[in-house]
Amino acid sequence: MSVRQGFTVENGADLDASLSFAADHGFDFVELNMDWTFERQRVDSEAVRETAVEYGVDLLVHLPYRLDPGSPHEHVREGACRELEAAIDAAVAFGAEKGVIHATSHAHPEKWNHEKIREYLYDSVRRLADYGRERDFEVSVENLKTLFFDAGDFPDLFAETDSVACLDTGHAYVTGQDAAAQADLLRTHGDRISHVHLNETRRGDEDEHLPVGIGEFDFETLAEAMDEADWSGTCTHEVYTYDREYVAHGKAAFDRLL
Repeated sequence: MSVRQGFTVENGADLDASLSFAADHGFDFVELNMDWTFERQRVDSEAVRETAVEYGVDLLVHLPYRLDPGSPHEHVREGACRELEAAIDAAVAFGAEKGVIHATSHAHPEKWNHEKIREYLYDSVRRLADYGRERDFEVSVENLKTLFFDAGDFPDLFAETDSVACLDTGHAYVTGQDAAAQADLLRTHGDRISHVHLNETRRGDEDEHLPVGIGEFDFETLAEAMDEADWSGTCTHEVYTYDREYVAHGKAAFDRLL
């Protein structure tokens, strides 16, 4: 088993301070949010790369997600894919090794056929995964909290595409996949789940993005599955906080389980 850990950097967080904290607290990488803070036109790609190298911390990215790669409308879908491809190019310029995408659609769930929307999603996933692969960059598909795609659809994603996935523990939990179900996903499909978003919640109807260990999700069961599957991958502590000490708390709690 080889588990590398990092944390998300967003909401205007300072890159130097984030990388310094990561290096000082034993994190392997940071995951840069490209939807705003590190949007490709807002940052100097070379400066991002050089700063990460200076601190000896690897980079992952969360690609823009206020887009519609599963739109039933051809040109909307095309535009989303083109923007994501441009973001992938920027991420490669950062020196990032992988990026997370949302398999999402803004189509009306009561009007559009769900299987048809999923076909559009998978077409976009194939396109983006191939685009990344040509650039030695891994595109990882995250489960969401939508009627069109959640963690229960991962087996279908794996059957229909050759993409890898990002298992978001909070999203999965509130869509009915508890720790045991998520552990089964890792045991069965661990070779296709390359990345995990670790976030905790105190309630079953909302993912609160809290640090590991202070909510009700059973991370011990998930860690046991990683060990049993001899899983290798990356785990981002996706904690929404302005105080990075909470991220360090989550890492310490998860380290005790590994």
